[in-house]
Amino acid sequence: MMKKINALTLPIAACLLFASPTFANGNPSGVAREIAKMAKIEFQKAYGNLPIKVNDKMSLTNISSKGAAIVYDYRYRDKSTKYTQNDVDVYSQLMFDKRMCDDDTFVSFFTDNDLEFVYRYTFNDKKTLSSSFYIEDACED
Repeated sequence: MMKKINALTLPIAACLLFASPTFANGNPSGVAREIAKMAKIEFQKAYGNLPIKVNDKMSLTNISSKGAAIVYDYRYRDKSTKYTQNDVDVYSQLMFDKRMCDDDTFVSFFTDNDLEFVYRYTFNDKKTLSSSFYIEDACED
């Protein structure tokens, strides 16, 4: 479900910014902020208010930005001690919909603006594990 959501939301948000003269030559943190804001609106239109249940253990709790990063915050109903950083990195890459890599304009936009994706998971024991990557990393063959 989340792959479908990401596939629909991020390209819409990025395309809206392509046409905006304010962000055409904008700074990456301003672009990330606008994409995060638009993505959050699109998620809420499609699935209702946050948190949005992804599966039995996970909910999307927020979409925000920090600097040039678009941050997806998840609540994961389990103990963090069951997972390694590698587990979180692999899971985050799986959450990213590779179909977005087929859109050269989308990929170029994220590359040119040096935008980063951050997936942040907060567990029942209040610990947070994060994974971050750039579009080039996600779209490697």
